[in-house]
Amino acid sequence: MARASEGGPVPPPGPDDDALDRVLLAHADVVPEWPEAGANHYPMAAEALESLGFEEAIEPAWSTSGAERYRAELPRLSPLEAEAPLASTALGARARYGDWLDWFRTRIATDGWKRVVADTVPSLAPGLVGGAFHGLIRTGHAVRAVARRETPARRGALAAGLAYWAATYAELPAGPSPAPATLGARDLAELEHPFLDSTEEVGFFDVVPRLLSRPLAPGVTPDSEVRATDRDPPEELDRIVHAASLAFLEMLALEQERIWLLHCITAPGCVDLLLPHVAEADAEELVDYTRQAVVAMYAAFGAPFTPQEHLREAPGPWSELLPTAARTGSVHTIKLAEALFRFGKGPANLERSVLAAWLDWK
Repeated sequence: MARASEGGPVPPPGPDDDALDRVLLAHADVVPEWPEAGANHYPMAAEALESLGFEEAIEPAWSTSGAERYRAELPRLSPLEAEAPLASTALGARARYGDWLDWFRTRIATDGWKRVVADTVPSLAPGLVGGAFHGLIRTGHAVRAVARRETPARRGALAAGLAYWAATYAELPAGPSPAPATLGARDLAELEHPFLDSTEEVGFFDVVPRLLSRPLAPGVTPDSEVRATDRDPPEELDRIVHAASLAFLEMLALEQERIWLLHCITAPGCVDLLLPHVAEADAEELVDYTRQAVVAMYAAFGAPFTPQEHLREAPGPWSELLPTAARTGSVHTIKLAEALFRFGKGPANLERSVLAAWLDWK
């Protein structure tokens, strides 16, 4: 077991800890990703189940055998500088994950989780594709968990999410065309796909290198003076998720890189969880980097499609789809179901069509 950080040791689970806290405590001092297993999804899926009201579906094995899958000595090189390490060479260094974890545990213990999120997320936003989005996603789930109920386990989960994001930080190369103010399904349907004819299997650790290999999406202009005024970041994010959902429904039908493109829904879904905790200008940039990343992902892993071609007339109600998703025990299924439900509570059947099609495949 890794040494305790300056922010205080993570306590062992106690009899009064709930199912989510037990999972979070079990995964507090394990690596966030492993060559044979990819990213560690158990903490994220457990939080999604709690948020949906399916705590009973959190499997005890996630706290035992699940944690053992990622048991390894945390990589450390040397303690991070106390002064603004987010501007240092440690940013994007997987070998510094343990150092980042210590640093964020200390920051949260000293400054409180709300200030750390408000200060840190904007600095990490340009590199949100790192770790194939999983640092961002893990952070989003942890923020919602600690906002719902603040416990040592949930503060620790937030430190782990931010550390993972910082250690895998990666900025996309920007294309020459101007960034769109909005994103629709038609924009994703008409992208060029330079890797479409590739026969190489894309593994977890190959996702980001493909995204970084060439400019696949317009850049983001961080200067607020040249960007649109009167913006509504939550509404813009809704449009991104809507476009990504329409596209993903067709990717399911085409059997096109379903696992990787799923994250174009779950990652923006976790950005939605972060927006209330950052300043308005920072929220706008966070949405802009999210839009850029979704475009890059579809250019790198998507294919041409016709929007709404496989939209279902009667995909089933949420009251049937969500319990089915929870019972699968599939971490990707659970996270996808939660994000779709959050963005699809209206009468439209898009999000339910996506989940029904995914469940049919899985």
